[in-house]
Amino acid sequence: MKNEEGFQSGKRRFLVLARVGEDSLHREWIADDTRPRNWDLQLNVYAKDHSLSFDGDLPTVFDYGTKWDSIARHFKANPELLDRYDYIMLPDDDLRMKSADISRLFDIAVEHDLTMAQPAMTHDSYVSHEIVLRVPGFRLRYSNFLESMSCCIKSSYLRTLLPMFERHFTGWGTDLIWTMLMEDPAFRAAIVDEVPMVHVRPLYSGPIYVSFTKDGIDPRQEVRLLTSCFDNYSRFKHVYGGWLTNGRRVGDFETRIRNAIALLRIAPRMQHPRRTVFKSFWLVVWAFTKAGYRPEQLRAIAGTEMALLGLGKRVSFARGEADGVIDASATRDTIISGLEENSMATPPTFQSLNLPS
Repeated sequence: MKNEEGFQSGKRRFLVLARVGEDSLHREWIADDTRPRNWDLQLNVYAKDHSLSFDGDLPTVFDYGTKWDSIARHFKANPELLDRYDYIMLPDDDLRMKSADISRLFDIAVEHDLTMAQPAMTHDSYVSHEIVLRVPGFRLRYSNFLESMSCCIKSSYLRTLLPMFERHFTGWGTDLIWTMLMEDPAFRAAIVDEVPMVHVRPLYSGPIYVSFTKDGIDPRQEVRLLTSCFDNYSRFKHVYGGWLTNGRRVGDFETRIRNAIALLRIAPRMQHPRRTVFKSFWLVVWAFTKAGYRPEQLRAIAGTEMALLGLGKRVSFARGEADGVIDASATRDTIISGLEENSMATPPTFQSLNLPS
């Protein structure tokens, strides 16, 4: 990792640390001047051409690793950033956003005392998880799931997540658990519908996926490894309350029904209309069957990697083999070995990958 010497002291409370390459859209983020920015921009560059112009408020850093191990190295080398800024956003470079919207995201995170937040995705985006699609009429929806491509994280909490980022460089699986590793996670993570973003790059087409295929890496092993560390992990992605743009707070039932209706309306325009309708159907079902749902802190099974890292609520017991999970004494090597035995014989084709919604 290479960086210019010395970070200048900034007066802004928030930081956007972006992993960018030659085709980055980050210049669009700072082109809008409708309101003064409340955030600084720093670029962590994976492009190898140093002659390219990269605009940022803090010195540009060059790191050719993957996103999450690069971010871990960045803060290990510059820990003062975690003290200087209250919230840090970690966006990919293929997101179309406006400066004022990013500022508004930080404002809302502070106003609602969120630990994590992300912009909602527009319907013309390349979408992996329909739950993050924008729902008109909402300021924000509380959720147990936030994607990894654009998350805004309270700096004090980000510090606790860095060891996980350092060890799981693919980034797969971390976004399935990170909203529930904190204590009392209910109403601490939200999809902010008032702040839209457009994801412009086709799914699984970035440089990192080319390297995965070339090296025969199946990131789905990371998903299984991470989620099997907890005895109360659930793969379902929920919204369970929110705030409307008129300032009214709504509960889980109304949030799910409004969300379901919004998905039905845009389904014909989506790349995967049936999948969108399917998600809408389950939101209606959960409106009746999951009343009162609140996310709870994940319980790390003793002896698993997440327990050793101190992430999640540690439990002193393990689920039995009859439940189809690992033994409490399992080590990371044991887990990986077991996964490798069941992995695919050939590298995955990432254009066809899809995780449960």
